[in-house]
Formats: sequence, C-alpha cells, structure tokens
Amino acid sequence: MLAPDGIGVLLRTIREDAGRTRSEQARLIADAHDGYFDSENVKRWETENRLPTPMWDPALSVAYGIPQTTVRRAVGASRRYRKQAMAATVLLHDQEEDDMKRRTAVFGSAAIAAGLAADPWGRLAAAVSRPKVDAKTAAELTEKTAGFFTTEEHLPARLLARRLDGHLETLTALIPGAGRHERELMVAAGETAALAGWAAYDLGDTDRARNYYKTAALAGREAGHGAIVALALGYASYAMKPTAARDALADAQNHVRGRGYATARSWLAAREAEEAAGIGDQAGAVRALDRANTAFDYGTPGEQPWTCFFRQARLDSLSLSAYAKLRHPDLVPTADAALEHLGDDDSKVRIAVLHDVANGYLVAGEREPGVEIGHRFVKAATVTPTTMGRQRMKEFAAALPADTAAARALAEDIRAALVA
Repeated sequence: MLAPDGIGVLLRTIREDAGRTRSEQARLIADAHDGYFDSENVKRWETENRLPTPMWDPALSVAYGIPQTTVRRAVGASRRYRKQAMAATVLLHDQEEDDMKRRTAVFGSAAIAAGLAADPWGRLAAAVSRPKVDAKTAAELTEKTAGFFTTEEHLPARLLARRLDGHLETLTALIPGAGRHERELMVAAGETAALAGWAAYDLGDTDRARNYYKTAALAGREAGHGAIVALALGYASYAMKPTAARDALADAQNHVRGRGYATARSWLAAREAEEAAGIGDQAGAVRALDRANTAFDYGTPGEQPWTCFFRQARLDSLSLSAYAKLRHPDLVPTADAALEHLGDDDSKVRIAVLHDVANGYLVAGEREPGVEIGHRFVKAATVTPTTMGRQRMKEFAAALPADTAAARALAEDIRAALVA
C-alpha cells in the first residue's frame, strides 16, 4: 500500500499527467543526472519497492519539475508510512496485546494526524477509536493544513486533491471528539475544503468545487471565522460571471477586516478590480486597486497560510489584467515591474503573471515583448497544466495579432498545446 502523500504517488501522478512513459521519464532523469538511468528504477520508485536516496534529489527536481524540498518531504512521508504499516502488521498478529493499547498504538490520534485516515482501515480506526484531541495533535493538524497552501503552488492538482481529501477525512473524524479544540479543527477543515474546491476547479470539476466552497463557508460560519467565507468566495469567484464575481469579492472583503488580514484584503480587492474592469466599471476598478495597494503595504508575510501565493508580482499582474481591460496608460511600466518582481519564481503563480504581462504588452501595442513573454507563458502553462492556464492560453491565442509571423507561430503553438 502506497503512502497517500509519498514519493510513489507523487512521481507517478506527475509522469502520467505529462503523458510520459516510464522509459521517457527515465531518459529525462538520465539527462538531469548526466548518466545512464534504468527505467526499472522509475517503476521501483513509483511502487515504493525502493525509495530514492538523497543523491537523486537534484535530478528528480529537474526531471519532474518540482522543488527538491517536495521530493524530500514525499520520501520522508513514504518512510513514515512504511514504519506505521509495519507496526500495524506486527500488532494485528499479536493476539495477546491488550485491545485498548493496540488501538492507541496503531490508530491513535498521532497516527491519524499523520494521515492514515486516507485509507479504509484508517477511516474505520477513526470511527471506532474516537481519539481525544490534545493540543499537540490540534497544532499538528493546523500546521499540516497550512502546509497544503504552500504545496499547492507546485503540486499537480490531481495529486493535491487526493491529499486534501485524506486530510479532510482525518479532520472530519476528529472534530466530534475534539472538545476545546473543536473550533481550531473546524477552521482547519474549512480552509482544507476551500483549497479542495480550488483543486477540483483546477481539474475542471466545477460542481465538486462548488460543493466544497459551500461546505467551507458553512464551516467558517459555524466556527465564527469569517475569513474562511472570504477564502471560499475568493476561489469561487473565478467560476462566476463578471458581475456576480465582482459583488462576491466585494462581500468577501467584509469578512477579512482587522489585524492579520491585510494581504487577504489586498488579494480580494485586486480581484474585484479585475472583474470590475471586465464589465467596464472603470471607477470601481480604480477604487478597488487603490484599496488593494494600500492593504498590501500594511500586510506582512505569513499573515494567513492561504495568502502565501500573493506576492508583489501577483498584485502587479492583477493590476495589469485590470489595466488591459481599461486600456490604462500605466500598462507598460506595470508589466515591467511585474517581470522584475517575478524573478525566478517557479510556482503556478508564474503562469498567471506571465500571461498578464504578455497580454499587457500586446494591449499597449508592444508586440515584440508581448510575443516574447507569451512564449514563456505558454511554456509555463504547458509544464504545469491547470484549468486557468488553459483558459488563459485560449484567450491569449485569440488576442495575438495575425499580421506578424512570430505572433502567428505562437498562436499555432498554443493551439497545438491545447489539443495535446
């Protein structure tokens, strides 16, 4: 049995999402490692018959397009899962062991917090043992929830969705016995459900996404934590029509007032500006951008785990998106600033920023840099496929002028990528 968040599932999912065979993946690893690599090792790692040693971290990072820290975390999860599985095997064959001790050792709150409830026997354990949640377990679960928002920036949506589902089942099983930690776990569950909705949207399952968002908002209301409602509205706005999205984003900002939410307010206000510009509300878009920039100046890194993606480059790109729709004179300087702030960021945020920069240049009449950055955008969107990336590729292909060979060639590249 593979660890739900282990190296085997990670490597197989990325390879399959890219449409590569094990032999093709082995050649990529060989190129990154600068030497021969047997494709059988890909199979051994995917099935976790063997685990990659640290010497392979750099090659796996390059060949799979993920940070080395993600590789190390996944290998560590697989090692922990092996130990837990071995402990369970020994214990279940020891008939003289006291039943209560057996339940505590194998299915206790610490094990469930590690993610065992992602499997059928883990879910049963959670149901029958009803472990009491102590402060340490609650803190571990909250920390794991926060970690998913950082992981989302790099991990394929299908793999992220599996991990989130398992984590949400863990929280669901523990909340009834959480006692004084109930609200803490409800907040974690609400944040997890919101992110699960975003992953579902990324996979094109809008109905599933909508249900997750509704559940997240319900958890936020029950816990008296309005920020979760704001988070759910922010994610859900991407699937709404522009007027409804603008209104939802304006409402969301009412749920993130007070200290600790400046970055969240900035994100939601910038998104409101983008949607307002889309329906021709120039005054509303400018006011929303003013609020976004002011709030961003007051924000500090790490205020909320779910705003870790919202850095200066992303604020720039949302401003660009609004400016392009408004034909604003600051398009080019804002595009230049976004590129400078983006740097070497290799996360999914890169896709959105590069699209908005390329489109901004095109709208401003700067075709050459628009096409140049457009190539970088298409490469990023192809390496890390997302629903938003595909939508933006379609929009960008339609916006490319047909009177230059370079623009026509890029449009053809995009169309080929969309049907691949």
